[in-house]
Amino acid sequence: MELEILNWVHETFHGAEWLNYAMKYISLLAKGGAISIIACIVLLIFKKTRRCGVAMAFALVLDVLIVNVILKNAVGRERPWTHEELSWAEGFYKSYGISLSRDYCFPSGHTAVTFCAAAVLIIFYRAKAIPAVILAFLIGLSRIYLCEHYVTDVAAGMVIGTLCGIAGYGIYKCTSVYERIAGWLKSKKYAAEVRLFRLRRPSKRTENFFNLFI
Repeated sequence: MELEILNWVHETFHGAEWLNYAMKYISLLAKGGAISIIACIVLLIFKKTRRCGVAMAFALVLDVLIVNVILKNAVGRERPWTHEELSWAEGFYKSYGISLSRDYCFPSGHTAVTFCAAAVLIIFYRAKAIPAVILAFLIGLSRIYLCEHYVTDVAAGMVIGTLCGIAGYGIYKCTSVYERIAGWLKSKKYAAEVRLFRLRRPSKRTENFFNLFI
C-alpha cells in the first residue's frame, strides 16, 4: 500500500521540475538536523531567548537518542528505493543530485528533528511559532515526495519529534526548579552564616577594652 502511494506521487508530481527542486532544497534544510541545531544555537546566544534554547537543546539530544540511536536500529526498516517496485527511484535521485540515504528509515529523522524544535517553539511562543510548524510539515512532506520515506515513517517522526519537544521542555522545567531550590538554599545558608558571624563578632565595648592594650 505504501509503495503504491510513492509510485502515485512519482507519476503525479515528479514531472514538475521546479517542484522537484523545491522539495529537494526544503528537505536539505533538515539534513543532519541543520535548521533545528542552528535555531537552537541562535536562541542560546541571546539572553531573552536562552530559556527556549536550553529547552530545545534538551529536546534535540533526546530526539537523536530515541530516533537515530534506538528506533532506527531497532526497527531496521529499509529505504523505499531498495524495493523493486520503485526501480525508477535511483534514476530520479541521480537526475536531481540527491544522494541516496543508506541508513534505516523508520522513523523519519528529518521530520522528527524539525517537529521537535517546532514543539518547543510553540510551547514558548504560541501562535508566533506557527511558521516553524508549517516548515516542519513541509519538510515531512518533502521526505514522502522524494520517496525517501514511507508515509508511516513521516507520521511517526511527527509524533515522536513532538513528544521529544514536550519532554525536552519538561526536563528544562525540572532543572529550572532544581536551580531555584539550590539558589534558595544557598541564600538561606549565606544568611545563616552572616547571622552567626555577627553573633560571634566582639561587641564595640569589648573592642574598646582590648584597644587599651594595643
